[in-house]
Amino acid sequence: MTAQPAEERAPELWASLSTFAFVPSVPGPALRVMLFLLGIQEPGGRLVITQESIAEALGMKRSAVGLALQHLQFARIVWKERQGVYQLNPQVAGFPTPAEADEAIRHMNEADYLDVEDFEDRYQTAVQRHQEELKRKAVERKAPPKPPTDLAAHRRSRRERSAGQN
Repeated sequence: MTAQPAEERAPELWASLSTFAFVPSVPGPALRVMLFLLGIQEPGGRLVITQESIAEALGMKRSAVGLALQHLQFARIVWKERQGVYQLNPQVAGFPTPAEADEAIRHMNEADYLDVEDFEDRYQTAVQRHQEELKRKAVERKAPPKPPTDLAAHRRSRRERSAGQN
C-alpha cells in the first residue's frame, strides 16, 4: 500500500479508543472488517459500500464479509441502514471534533451503548437467538408440506358454527 498525496487522504477524524476495551469476542474476520470500515468511514461513521467491495478490498469471500457484518451488528458496532449503507456506532465512529462525538453519543439509545458490563452477554444472546432462529427455519423446511386447505369444508364449518350460535 502506498501513501496517498495529502489532497487525496481521508479527513482526519477524532475517535475514542477506550470503547474498544468492550468489544466482545467476535470472530476474527469480523474484527478485520471492523478495522477496514473504521479506516474508510465518512465523518460520523457513515459507510456507503457493498459487501462485494469490502470482500474485494480485503481478499475475502463475500459470504464471509456478510457473516462478519452480521456479527458486528449483533455486537451493535455497525448498523445496516439499507443495502450498501452502514452506520458505525457513535462510540467507535470518527468525528471531526470531540464535541461532535460527545453530541452523537448523548443522542444514542441506551441499548446501543458499548461500554457497559453486560456487553459480552448481550452479544452472545443476540448470536444465540439468531442460531435458534436458523434452526427453527431449518426444521420448518424439513417438515412435510401441509395439505392444502379445503376452503369449501372451512366455509361449511363456519356456517354451521354461526347457525348454531343463532
